[in-house]
Amino acid sequence: MTAAKQRIAVIPASPYALVAGRHWPVAVSPEPGELLSSWLHRTAHGNGVPPRYFGAFLGATAENWSARLDRDLPDHLLQVLADHTGVAQDEIAALSLVPDPMVQLRLPLSPLPSAAPLAAFQPSWLQYCATCLSEDKNPFFRRAWTLAARVTCFKHGCRLRDRCPSCGCGVAPHRQDRLVPQQFCAFCGASLCKATRGSARTVRQIETLIDDLLHLHASGHRAVGGRSIPDLLAASCFHSNANPSAITRLSAKSRYHLFRDLAAGELSLLKQDSQCARYWTQIVQAARSHRPLVRSFAGSIDIWHEKRPQSQNVQAELSDLFHALAQLDAGRKAAK
Repeated sequence: MTAAKQRIAVIPASPYALVAGRHWPVAVSPEPGELLSSWLHRTAHGNGVPPRYFGAFLGATAENWSARLDRDLPDHLLQVLADHTGVAQDEIAALSLVPDPMVQLRLPLSPLPSAAPLAAFQPSWLQYCATCLSEDKNPFFRRAWTLAARVTCFKHGCRLRDRCPSCGCGVAPHRQDRLVPQQFCAFCGASLCKATRGSARTVRQIETLIDDLLHLHASGHRAVGGRSIPDLLAASCFHSNANPSAITRLSAKSRYHLFRDLAAGELSLLKQDSQCARYWTQIVQAARSHRPLVRSFAGSIDIWHEKRPQSQNVQAELSDLFHALAQLDAGRKAAK
């Protein structure tokens, strides 16, 4: 007797477009505090496209395409990203640096990064915490790492780095032409996660105070005279290799040494803008006791209100504001 032949049923699958719509195959959710360019690199990697070629697919043809989108995200591209990723437009827009109340303190986009190591004092547009990248389930770059006033990771207390520890080239994940995660150098392929040294307590005190001041600025406050806090911090020039340089033009290592020297009382400010020099001096002096805003700056910051309709019954008292900041500082210390 001959056994009956088994038949294999072949059922044509539905076209992918009908199942997934316009969405790309892999959905990548933004991480808290993530920078837009970092999310774009992860989205490219997750969908099988090296970041270097993903920009051309989006119509962003500049060499440092993703870094430019951090600072200028066109509406039509925002719509494209929302349509293909399933992430809401407002969530994507929040990853960018636009609008940017800290624009004066952002590390500037440098000329096209090359495979040559950066000079010791030369800045890079992006810095990072090696420990954060090594601990992340999906390594990503933070928006806060683009600030020139930040040289320490507030979570781990270690120094930030702005170049590859192996080859010395700047951070350039947008140039990665292989399907590897962005915690690897785009030039030599080495890991960026080599641990860095701990940051000095006096340096962290200055950074914490500046961070509180920038939170005030983001809430709409201005220093006496109407100048913004980032403007006062960024307008001063410091001696660096015998050349006067703004803080945004210094490397992560140079800025760390600057903060350390300031904390030691070596105020190497150029007196081109005495108001800025006085402001930095106040910061250094207040940071030593770290009761920064309650005592030293209570009389130096005015509340600035936008001209918009608001209830007359809701008036923030300056004393309440500084009390809240004192609680913020106490909570930060308790969390360490």
